[in-house]
Amino acid sequence: MDNSQADLMLKSQSLTNKQKHWLISLSGYLSMQNGYSLDCLLHKSKTYPLQAIINGNIKVLKNSYDIHSKVDLVETLDVFTDTARSGQFMNCLAQSVRHDLYIERFFLNQNEDKNSDEYVVSAWAQKHNVALSNCGIKGFDIGRSAFLCRCAFTTGLITEQEAWYYLLVLGKIAQQLFTDWQEFGLSHLVGRLTWVGINLAEPVGTKRYPNDFEIKQKIQLDVEELTSILADDEHPWCQLEWQIDL
Repeated sequence: MDNSQADLMLKSQSLTNKQKHWLISLSGYLSMQNGYSLDCLLHKSKTYPLQAIINGNIKVLKNSYDIHSKVDLVETLDVFTDTARSGQFMNCLAQSVRHDLYIERFFLNQNEDKNSDEYVVSAWAQKHNVALSNCGIKGFDIGRSAFLCRCAFTTGLITEQEAWYYLLVLGKIAQQLFTDWQEFGLSHLVGRLTWVGINLAEPVGTKRYPNDFEIKQKIQLDVEELTSILADDEHPWCQLEWQIDL
């Protein structure tokens, strides 16, 4: 463990309640979609008993992310700090704002498959080339990572201290990338939509989406969820300052 890791490990052992609340809130989008509270590290719900939540979190870790151990979790967190999709988004974003690259792409890729992942990502990057110019879609990577940390703690895969350490690492990265919770939320949402593969240029009813209505309904729900979060004065994203001492 190098000095920076040792320093963060030490600092994670003396976090204030405000700092802990801030770090937990990085998972706010996914946690609230699943009905989990944001007032403590453990996933809790008014609807489901704890054992049901634990069983559900185990399924999420194993089935959705192939996480069966702490080693798997750490490897996944490492990947999520610099995903290929995030890098692809930033490359497409650069192409959309530089005329030389944009023209080159236009003429060299006129016959490009509009169902390809690159085309999908490029369309989203062009749409948000100002709002997400510095952070890209890393909000989705960080949000998922924070959510997985809470899942791992809730299921007993990692200790509470380990969870705070991983969340603190994510928090440090997040503060360097984003200026406020709104930017973080938008980055998360756009990242989610590119990850699902939603094509901005795709009309309703095409072969790409056999269940087109359900997918578009899900997009609408995601957008409404973000809008409701940013309009909720009681939500941590509307109460906590972004730039706090971590």
